[in-house]
Amino acid sequence: MTPDRASFYFANLGADIIRCALALESGNIKNYEASRERAWKTLSRLEKENHPEAYEEGLLMLRGLLYAHASQELSRFRRNVDDLIAPFALRLAL
Repeated sequence: MTPDRASFYFANLGADIIRCALALESGNIKNYEASRERAWKTLSRLEKENHPEAYEEGLLMLRGLLYAHASQELSRFRRNVDDLIAPFALRLAL
């Protein structure tokens, strides 16, 4: 496992989750389901990278998505997830 691979999967998981939130906000259930499926696949790949803390954070983000939807806080949730994954995306871009 390389840190870059784990960072890649974590950043992608965050992007998948943000797409889920956007789809829920727009009421597009088909896009939400597709993005949710991608998020679970990405989480599975992240789990195989032997970074249990990143995997746990991913699970928390997915749970947070459900909570944000139920509490009508998806916009704030998206901003928080973006803030969380931005450093990983920047590291990959450099």
